[in-house]
Amino acid sequence: MEIIPLTAEDTLPLRQKVLWPDRPLGALRVPGDDDAIHLGAERSGSLVGVASFYSDGPTSARLRKLAVDPAYQGQGLGRALVQAGALVLRQAGCDTLWCDARATALTFYHGLGFTIAPDSFEKSGLAYHKAHLDLRG
Repeated sequence: MEIIPLTAEDTLPLRQKVLWPDRPLGALRVPGDDDAIHLGAERSGSLVGVASFYSDGPTSARLRKLAVDPAYQGQGLGRALVQAGALVLRQAGCDTLWCDARATALTFYHGLGFTIAPDSFEKSGLAYHKAHLDLRG
């Protein structure tokens, strides 16, 4: 597996397949995509995972649209993408990475060292929790 830089456009098909298969491809772009850091996990020449990191102030960044092809989930690709993004952000002077973590993925984020807020909230019919990772350590 190799972690590679991507453009926002490169991430869209996998975002759609994994996160929002019922939405058109164009609806999966989000504000800030053009300025974000996009990383991909490639295996045997195929893009099988994507993650996007958005500046949220001088020392904070937000993880959005983490998606790993279902055929490759559970193999550490999501972990590798988040860790690679955290390293890039830490080197750029960020001290906090946060995300809106789907309730179904809290174990994944906890395993990466994220602190999970106890209260949930709903977006697009799904339950989420705020999650924060301290990048200073």
